[in-house]
Amino acid sequence: MLLSTFVVAQNNQGQLAYQYSQSGEYQKAIALYQELNKKSVSAAYFPPYLNCLLQIEDYKTAEKLAARIVKKFPKSLHYKVDYGFVQKKNGKEKKAKQTYQSAIDGLSKQSNLAISLGNTFVLRKEFQWALKTYEQAKSLNPTYPFNMQIANVYNQMGDAERMIESYLSLIQTHPKQKQAVKNNLQIFLNNDGIESSKNYNILKKQLLKFVQKEKSGTDFSDMLIWLFMQNHQFDLAFLQAKAIDKRMKEDGSRIYEMVDVFLDNSYFNLAIDAYKYIIKKGQENTYYIDAHINKLYAYNQLIEKSRDEEDLQNLDELYLEIIAELGKNRNTIILLSNYAHFKAFFQHDLEKAAEILDEAMLIPHLYKNDLAACKLEFADIMLLRNKVWTALLYYSQVEKEFKENPLGHEAKLRRAKISYYQGDFDWAQAQLDVLKASTSKLIANDAMKLSLLITDNLGLDTSVVPMQTFARADLLFYQNKFEKCQLTLDSILSIYTGHTLTDEILLRKSEIYLKTNQLQKAVEMLERIINEFSYDILADDALFTMADLYHKKLKDKEKAKSLYEKILIEHNGSIYTTEARKRFRKLRGDQL
Repeated sequence: MLLSTFVVAQNNQGQLAYQYSQSGEYQKAIALYQELNKKSVSAAYFPPYLNCLLQIEDYKTAEKLAARIVKKFPKSLHYKVDYGFVQKKNGKEKKAKQTYQSAIDGLSKQSNLAISLGNTFVLRKEFQWALKTYEQAKSLNPTYPFNMQIANVYNQMGDAERMIESYLSLIQTHPKQKQAVKNNLQIFLNNDGIESSKNYNILKKQLLKFVQKEKSGTDFSDMLIWLFMQNHQFDLAFLQAKAIDKRMKEDGSRIYEMVDVFLDNSYFNLAIDAYKYIIKKGQENTYYIDAHINKLYAYNQLIEKSRDEEDLQNLDELYLEIIAELGKNRNTIILLSNYAHFKAFFQHDLEKAAEILDEAMLIPHLYKNDLAACKLEFADIMLLRNKVWTALLYYSQVEKEFKENPLGHEAKLRRAKISYYQGDFDWAQAQLDVLKASTSKLIANDAMKLSLLITDNLGLDTSVVPMQTFARADLLFYQNKFEKCQLTLDSILSIYTGHTLTDEILLRKSEIYLKTNQLQKAVEMLERIINEFSYDILADDALFTMADLYHKKLKDKEKAKSLYEKILIEHNGSIYTTEARKRFRKLRGDQL
């Protein structure tokens, strides 16, 4: 009992001493630590006790304390670093070097302590000694790469070039570490904010050196492609990928994989060029059919905004030409589905679109997923034709067959949208709550967005009429009935002045103007959101949309740059931040 009481009292005293040390009351802490370490120095109390002594610059007592801990734990090499550090503070440079060297020499018997020892040197900002530690460790254990640790030391020193060189040397000897290196370099690339792109330029310079020395394999060429892709220099990434493909006599797989990123970032012309490159490899190539299908999809996206009649007619003919060449079979089912989508949403030929899908769904031996995708497309077209119950029937079939699959989740989302269009907000909200947990980020985000729209504009309002009217307008928007949609939206603004839906209405109107190529009117709507609803959740959407509009359509790069910068400064938590930063840098010419 006496022993137990003593231990409790000692623990309380230790906690109190630590509290004093944390609050800057070093003298009070030291008095308690002296008592606690009177008989025998404690490993538990040593770090805060030593720190207190260093804070008040009592290096003499600190040196005695460090000497005691080294004597008690001679095999714990990191204590020798602390001892040498205090000796150095006391002006004993020569003895400090001897102590540091003694710690490193101790690795000959305990090489497993190298990382711990190196980290302690880094903690004391003794970077050269940390490097010596890892050099010694490498000589003792040549099979283990210490490049990561060495790179960290150079990073702490602010020597970015040697840090990168150490990372890339690791890939040279241990290619399986490439992903780990990428992760660290990604952090490095993100660390220079919007002020400069020096980190990118340093990494590019080092990578090019390693690429030039690459006699066989593609590790560093792959890394260079990765860098270009990270920096949205997709044209350079494509050139590099083509060079590797030709040199290694590949099947175009690396190019095929990267084109998805081109499409996601609206580089449709580049995507088309990439697919053409793959198609030229001939009909025996694995990606021949898919490249044809995706090339047409890229053309679709390219003309979506302009919807020029001549372009639409040319694309229609191209679809028919490719279908004639590849045939109608289960391998080209997505091509047929895409063509139906084109006919419905671009040429507004709903009868022909439905006919194409009716025929496609009768093709024998279809893969289940492909048939489900056709059903979803068919349901979409039925909704365009205002055949709501037929649309619901097909959505329900897919949802039932693919319950725990993204296809099923997509079907559930589209069913929820129909309930929303019909003004059944409670049922829609129940479905959306389930979909927020979808494994598909895109579906989860869409569900969250629609859910927020409903809750933000319905919960506090005593009348559901404005929301029901807006939902009907959204259906008209989906059906490309833009004139009726505009009139419906305007009726809300007229009857329910100052309603919470106002910013949503302005955004939807801007989308109508964008689709009908009335760019200046779109800008006016977006500016109203930015000026009148800067506090609301749509402010960053409006900013990014307007920046994109000035950037790509109105060709006013200075205006676009200022808008991207505004996102970074005023909306740094936005989902658009990363993309805005990349575009801002590019417009400023950082990577030229």
